[in-house]
Amino acid sequence: MIQTDGEHRTDKKEGHEKILVNLTSIDYIVLAAMHYTDLKTMIKIHPVELVVSCEKFFDCKLMKKMDRNPSLKLEIKIQNWLNSVEYLQYTKNINKLLTLEEKQKIRKIYVKLGLKPHDLSELTNNGVDFLEKKKSELNQHWNILVEYNKSKDIIHLKESMDKFANSIPIMFTMGIANGTQFVEMFKTMDIGMYGYMSANPEINPIFLDYLNNPNGIP
Repeated sequence: MIQTDGEHRTDKKEGHEKILVNLTSIDYIVLAAMHYTDLKTMIKIHPVELVVSCEKFFDCKLMKKMDRNPSLKLEIKIQNWLNSVEYLQYTKNINKLLTLEEKQKIRKIYVKLGLKPHDLSELTNNGVDFLEKKKSELNQHWNILVEYNKSKDIIHLKESMDKFANSIPIMFTMGIANGTQFVEMFKTMDIGMYGYMSANPEINPIFLDYLNNPNGIP
C-alpha cells in the first residue's frame, strides 16, 4: 500500500511528538547546554548520549547545523576551550574509553545529520521556544520548592522534591536553581542531600558531579 504525502506528514508529526513526550533529563540538559554553549556541562555527558540527544532534536527540527559564522565572542570562547587543558584531557580519556561500536555509532549519527566533528549546531526558533516553555515550567517548580521551604512545610516540600527530582539537574543547567537554597531545603527536610539524589539513577551524571564539586553546587 502506497502512503500518501498527507499520511507521511501525519506519521512524521506523531513520531516527533512521541520523541518530545519521552525526552529524558539528559536530553533537556543537552538542549540547554547547546543553547547556552555550556561546554563544561557537555563534557560531563557521555559522548554517545550527547550525540543521540542531538539526533532527537535535529529530527524534531529543534536543532540544526549552524549556517552562519559564529560571533567573535563565541568563536573566542570555543577556541579557548579547545586549547584548554581540561578539554585536551577529556579528548584523551574519551578516545581510550569509547568502544569501537560507540565510535561507529557516533560517526553514523554525524553522517545522518550532515555534521563534521567540529561543526557547530544551534537551536532553531522552534527549539528556542520549546526551551523557553520548559524553562518557564521549571521556574514554577522551583518556586514551589522555595515557598514550601520558606514556610517550613516539610511534608509538601518532600512530596514536591520527589515529584521534581528528575528536573533538578536541568534547573541548575538553566541557572534557575540556587545552590544555597537547595542545600537549605535538605536541612529543612533533615535528609542527606547526596544520598537522596544519588538514589535516583536519572540524576547521573550531571548533578552528582556538581555534588562532588569541591567548590559546591554552582
